[in-house]
Amino acid sequence: MLSIGELAHRTGVFRRMLRHWEEIGFLAPAEVDGRTAYRKYSMNQTGRVRAIAALRAVGFGLDAIADLLGSDFTETRLVALLHAREVDLLAQISEASTRLQEVRKGLDSLEEGRRVIMNSLELVPLPDLQLASLQSSVGDESEIGVAVDELTRALRSHLVALGRDDADIVLTYDGMADEQSILVTAGVSTNSQEVGYELAIVVVPSSERGVTVRYEVAPPSIGDAWITLDAQLEQYQLRTQGVYRQTLTSRGGVVLQAPVVSLV
Repeated sequence: MLSIGELAHRTGVFRRMLRHWEEIGFLAPAEVDGRTAYRKYSMNQTGRVRAIAALRAVGFGLDAIADLLGSDFTETRLVALLHAREVDLLAQISEASTRLQEVRKGLDSLEEGRRVIMNSLELVPLPDLQLASLQSSVGDESEIGVAVDELTRALRSHLVALGRDDADIVLTYDGMADEQSILVTAGVSTNSQEVGYELAIVVVPSSERGVTVRYEVAPPSIGDAWITLDAQLEQYQLRTQGVYRQTLTSRGGVVLQAPVVSLV
């Protein structure tokens, strides 16, 4: 027979944990001295203690362990359970690794955006624009990306037909007119109505107070770029408000523009 100290030594499990497992019904002593109340454990109980410790170490909860350690529990069953847990943990590691990469990309994007904005931010008036455009409405900011892809793809087809496939494409986002939707526009600057019957003329009003930021290379995330821009504007006690503009240059760059208002 083993004392609680000897059982702890043989299994590597602390005495207080052995006592706790006894309290919740996991581990009953083989004998209890009626005079001293000292607990005694049989040699074969070391296997049960090691099994409980192994299951706890790999993330099994107490309720699950109680079910697993039934009368028909065997070492073969333990090996199978550990293999199954191994598969679960490998999947979690893979998922966590993917998320970590996305977090790092986001941090890199924000840092690069901050650097570009600090070097190129201009607080200047914005001229009015006349665009030959296609438009679409979305209900949420998360839908803008899909709308932009669809609109720019269709617009480029029109531009090829018109011989203007090298033109800069201007995207605008207007969420001011309707609280329930955002109007997304993709167009090219034009001074003529001769733009094709499927393209509508859209006028974007000028703004006496505006901000412009120029990216020589398109940022990984336009959403992150706008967030970083807004954060930088707070230093000037300003915020963006109105129709947001995003120009995709023929050289692969991006220009972000928006009206600004004072925070104070």
